[in-house]
Amino acid sequence: MKPWLLRAAKRAVTGTPLLPAVLTLGDVPEDKAVRRALEEVFPGCREENGRLKVRLDDATRECARWLPLAELLGVRPQPPPPKDTPGTQFARTLQRLKLLYPDESVLIDAMRGSESLLRFFKASSSAPDELIALFDALLCLRTAPVGVTLSELGAKFFNDSKALRQGLLRQQLEHLLRIQTGNLDDEAAAVLNTCGIIENPYTTHAVVFAPFAYCAKDGVWLDWPYRLWQRGEAAILSWRTVRTITRLRAEEPFDTLVISENAAPFHRLVETRRAALYTEGYPNAAVKTSLRLFAQTGVTGLHWGDTDLDGYRIAEQVAREIPMRLHMTPEILVRLRGRLRHLIGEQHRRLAAFIEVHPDFPFLDGLRYTLANGWLEQEQTIDELTGL
Repeated sequence: MKPWLLRAAKRAVTGTPLLPAVLTLGDVPEDKAVRRALEEVFPGCREENGRLKVRLDDATRECARWLPLAELLGVRPQPPPPKDTPGTQFARTLQRLKLLYPDESVLIDAMRGSESLLRFFKASSSAPDELIALFDALLCLRTAPVGVTLSELGAKFFNDSKALRQGLLRQQLEHLLRIQTGNLDDEAAAVLNTCGIIENPYTTHAVVFAPFAYCAKDGVWLDWPYRLWQRGEAAILSWRTVRTITRLRAEEPFDTLVISENAAPFHRLVETRRAALYTEGYPNAAVKTSLRLFAQTGVTGLHWGDTDLDGYRIAEQVAREIPMRLHMTPEILVRLRGRLRHLIGEQHRRLAAFIEVHPDFPFLDGLRYTLANGWLEQEQTIDELTGL
């Protein structure tokens, strides 16, 4: 009887409190005496497809009842399997990502040393599946239209529109975006704007002061931005409005749009009636789309911003949308060198690291000048406005 009894004994020492309700003992014994003896131990034995099976009641399912038999047969309790640590789960998930996306091995290897992702696995029992979903969202953003919302991403990849609006999942999405761009020090707003993600289609906007009208999708021309121009006021275009614009029309001639990184210089541009657009730091989806629409009319941009790392990166993003030149030319920087601000430790480290990692950056000469000499705040050059 030993081969058949071993099935029950081995299941009894696995550490689970109960045996299965239906237990397969093995092949039907050829010796009828063995079959009868087993039926005495396991009432209700039956043959099914050449196998001997038994249905156990609640009392006989208790593993503790079978431990003396296990000891008699020499079956020792098995140590519990080693519990997965967050580190092993993290490593296994990265390996799974490599199998799913073999062309993304460079990005996945860059994720391997992330302390933030490791903490994520320590904090969330569902981190493996959530990281897969976050990675899917990351890849989707490469081809998604500018202006995708966090709610849309949450609904698509987590079946919950609120999943990415705040909390741990949003933090990890922002962290993955930083790893992908290679700029680990970026603030959250800069990360989202760079990738064309918006939080709210009504609070995401572009502020423009220019004599223009626009044509909406239904073919109607609206000239309220021009009427605000006439009153010396800037127009605030929400993302919901910008995405309905099909083309722009100049109501008064202008060929240059001054693009201001900061608010105070933009206000001075409005006061002096210069056609201008305010990026409010890194340009969001509404700003980028507005710049493309102005570029389609033949208008070019004159970018006016800081000359630190963030300032030049903002200029680079603007240059993707509209032909432009920099106001902060080498000649101006040399003329104003007495106003240059020295880089402090972290600023210097961050800029030097960026230069090393991005040798093809279009404004590399400006970054090198800043690294060697210091940088100018845009507000320091408001008095130079007449040179624009």
